[in-house]
Amino acid sequence: RDLANRMAEQSSNIIKHLMRMGVAVTINHTIDSDTAEYLVKEFGHNPIREKKADEIIKSIIDTKSKNLKNRPPIITVMGHVDHGKTSVLDYIRNENVVAGESGGITQHVGAYEVVLKSGKKITFLDTPGHEAFTAMRARGAQITDLVVIVVAADETKIMPQTIEAFDHAQAANVPIIVAINKIDRPSADVNLIKQKLSEKNILVEDWGGKFQSAEISAKVGTGMDDLLEKISLEAELLD
Repeated sequence: RDLANRMAEQSSNIIKHLMRMGVAVTINHTIDSDTAEYLVKEFGHNPIREKKADEIIKSIIDTKSKNLKNRPPIITVMGHVDHGKTSVLDYIRNENVVAGESGGITQHVGAYEVVLKSGKKITFLDTPGHEAFTAMRARGAQITDLVVIVVAADETKIMPQTIEAFDHAQAANVPIIVAINKIDRPSADVNLIKQKLSEKNILVEDWGGKFQSAEISAKVGTGMDDLLEKISLEAELLD
């Protein structure tokens, strides 16, 4: 029946032809591929043998694998307003973005590709930290490969926007690196920040947790190489 339909022929004609070949069949019989190919030719059609499904799938996968190219990882920088996210990017890019933003607060999502000393490229997203941009930050976390959450070292508590940034990043199921910024300030207390983070179930690696952390000062450049190295390491693991 299926073969008759494919050739737009009456099934009775195909059955008759097979009968003349000495093959007794009914409309519901299954015929082998060689017989089907012979019949197609006999009825004036062009038979095309399909490859097996797994061979087709393997061919597609092999072709895609050959054509795949590494791309720079997309890093989203998040955190509470004025904790230094844009300053981190400024140091990395050697440009002053803060002066060009309204009131010194990032008003939109900016993307910047930078080339590290090693020659590797990284694409950074700078997302607004102000609470009015919750939806935009959520979207930022969902299109990223890795999140850097900036926390000021001179704060005495973990801000709601910082927790929200962690929530967005974890919901997007992406690795997180904690950048403890402003360690150059006299009031900075890195251990207190790590303790406060642990109280929110955010444990950095040196406290037995899973999150890498870097102690930095975006203002003077302290620890920035360490941060970039940890970003590169995570990116290599992600491939």
